[in-house]
Amino acid sequence: MNAMSAIQRQLRERFDRPGEAGRIVIWSDPEGRYGDSLDDLNLPDVTVLQVESNEFAIKRRVLVTEPKTKFLLYRHRQPDTPETVTDNWLKDMELAYGTFTADHDSLLTQELGGGPALRRVVEQYPRFFDSKRRREELKPRLRPSDDATAITASMIAVVLGTDERSLEALWRKLLKENAEGKSDGIDEITRLGLADFHWEGTRDIYGYAPDEAPSVDDFVAWLFNRAWEQFSPTEPDLGADQYANIRRDFSTWHNDFSFAPTYRVLADRAAELLGIAEQVADLSLPELLGRKTFPLVDQELVRRLARQVQEHALADMEVQNAVHGRTSLPWYSEFEHGYGAVSAASALLTRIDSGSWNASSPQEGFDHYTQQWFAIDQAYRQFNRHLNLYEPDSPLDALKATVEAAYINDFLTPLGQTWRKQVAGMERWQIESVPSATSFFTEQVSRPWLDKGKKVVVIVSDALRYEVGEELGRRISQEDRFTARLSAMLSALPSYTQLGMAALLPHESLAFADADDGSVEVDGAPSGGTENRAKLLAPMGGTAIQANQLLSLKPGETRELIKTHRLLYVYHNQIDATGDKQTTEPDTFRACEDAIADLIRLVKKLANANVNNILITADHGFLYQESRLEEQDYLSVKPHGDALLHVNHRFVLGRGLKRDAAFITYSPNQLRMSGDIEAQVPGSIHRIRTAGSGTRFVHGGASLQEVVVPVIAVNKRRSSDTHQTPVKIVAETNRITTGQITVMLFQQEPVSEKVKPRRLIAGLYAGDTLISDEVTVDCSQDSAEARDRFFPVTLVLIRDADTFNGKTVELRLAEPVGSERRPYGDKARFTLSRTFTSDFGADFDF
Repeated sequence: MNAMSAIQRQLRERFDRPGEAGRIVIWSDPEGRYGDSLDDLNLPDVTVLQVESNEFAIKRRVLVTEPKTKFLLYRHRQPDTPETVTDNWLKDMELAYGTFTADHDSLLTQELGGGPALRRVVEQYPRFFDSKRRREELKPRLRPSDDATAITASMIAVVLGTDERSLEALWRKLLKENAEGKSDGIDEITRLGLADFHWEGTRDIYGYAPDEAPSVDDFVAWLFNRAWEQFSPTEPDLGADQYANIRRDFSTWHNDFSFAPTYRVLADRAAELLGIAEQVADLSLPELLGRKTFPLVDQELVRRLARQVQEHALADMEVQNAVHGRTSLPWYSEFEHGYGAVSAASALLTRIDSGSWNASSPQEGFDHYTQQWFAIDQAYRQFNRHLNLYEPDSPLDALKATVEAAYINDFLTPLGQTWRKQVAGMERWQIESVPSATSFFTEQVSRPWLDKGKKVVVIVSDALRYEVGEELGRRISQEDRFTARLSAMLSALPSYTQLGMAALLPHESLAFADADDGSVEVDGAPSGGTENRAKLLAPMGGTAIQANQLLSLKPGETRELIKTHRLLYVYHNQIDATGDKQTTEPDTFRACEDAIADLIRLVKKLANANVNNILITADHGFLYQESRLEEQDYLSVKPHGDALLHVNHRFVLGRGLKRDAAFITYSPNQLRMSGDIEAQVPGSIHRIRTAGSGTRFVHGGASLQEVVVPVIAVNKRRSSDTHQTPVKIVAETNRITTGQITVMLFQQEPVSEKVKPRRLIAGLYAGDTLISDEVTVDCSQDSAEARDRFFPVTLVLIRDADTFNGKTVELRLAEPVGSERRPYGDKARFTLSRTFTSDFGADFDF
């Protein structure tokens, strides 16, 4: 730094100040170093005067004679002492206008626009100020009221590159670096001589006081150890206030989803160092549920809950509440499938334990399935899907065996036997008051839509069984502006693709083709394949297209397709294409998930092409089990007849089929079919031994899972129809008299298809200062009972809260939106009235 250049620049800045403050500058040069250089100064419109025992004349000139002229008054004088200050006849002017000094430290101080506090900091930390870049970055951070502590904190913020100088912000950066295996920040703090300040501040504010030399690694271990101990005091006389400050900042890091990767690395490292795994093993389930410091706890919770669900040791409500209580954790996604598996298993076992599979009529059995029993199939699918997505060496294998045994032995088999009795007593394949697939076109396409001059699109998803359709309907209804109304119908029998697809087309008659591939004729014409189906739809002003082809169309092409047809059948094949092949059969439940996503995309694409009326249905459902079939799962007899045209694992087509108790035999008339080809299906869920596709995924028979198919009517509204549940703060008092306060958050509406959950972060504020820890609450209860929608929130005050004793503080709520927070409207005000206050003067701005 060239001294005279710096002096001239700073003097110009002083003279550029507005008004009287920029008219007079008094330059004090105790050593007289710059007296001979005054002529070198280039200060336009400034008169330079040297003070040489002419104080009174100078005062008269600058204050009276030339009150508008700018003056630089240069003095070669030692600093005032108590003995010499009375001889300083310009003291009043120095007090009014300040003094300018030009030693190195003073130049730096004046360059940064500081006063005595900054001067002391410049003297104490010279290495920091050697860098022009650091000085330039520091200057805009300084505030007029800053003391030496605040200035030094700002210097560390410059070193670390943080926007804020709070201890929380500084440690956030250091923790992030530590998680990445770096130490650049703390190394630079140490190199510049700032380490003592940093560690002393950490000790005074957070309470971190190690016996040996402090380090970031040791701080991390201390931090997580204190959090694991729930920040309980280690010095009884200090009480809960001892770690209130670090508790607050830890809760901020814990609840910040953008900080989650850093948190996870540090937590795992600390868990190993502290032996948390051994401690976790000794905790009871309620104790575990109250611990939210280490992801390791959730790993153990999944195991523990799985074991208790397997042993029927917990009520389903307890399991669901336990799982719900973990959803707000930043690392929940890592354990979501483990918790999801436990949740689904609990629901499944509870329903099976309390279920009864009795039905006095086919209609009662059909209704029971669409209202209750389907949920067991759905829970089974969801359990296995979650299980497959959880860790490879799953701790849930024992639970899987329990679920599998209960599903097959206590649900599928007895339900199949009960339903067999009803099916065997049916004179025709129809159920009173239940829509049939063979009348689908007339009753659900033509009459409500085409006959009224309205366009309609029908999406037929192969093997979309009822329980998958139910979830699809809920998922569509959760989309903004979409509504989905679910109903059920009875599929054609046998429940296989060729017949199921044909039954949904406009027709006068259906007939099994005299072939060995199970093909079906519609009004004497072939119905297999998209081209043949398009021909059958053409007389109705319709056509057919494959789903993947429709999804590949450009928006304009889609609108043109809709414009030129009043009826469109879209054929989607994800589930059947996967399950019907032996090699991909195990992926059936993944295919169900993919199918739901595909169908939602189709619905949105059609809606964007101004399609107002959409129906989604299926040709048939399916049976599926994860485990391999046992010998008793196969029929002990083979089908026989005059002519066996087609033999599948679940049905037979032929002429003169031999009657046997193992089968239910149907004439064409009973099935509403033309021709002379008969059909047989196993009486329950047994498979027929035959070569071909796999036996775990099957369809074609008469089980409820195969023949109950969904019909989903989808509409899109013009205006938004979804919203988040409103939440209200409920407090029993308006005073805070202790170190913590508990309030209730009331979720005013139950979560539903159109009412979304709301995640909130709660904290107490005095002005802009957070004076408590923060608590995250997931308001996502779907219970209609108001009492189930209250969430207790306990907030612990920091030590510095005593600064605001006697004042009004606010409970504020915020919603996390990505890495940002959006304030939530409801607030509650309290008067802080702590009788005994602490004397800790921790300033969170250092």
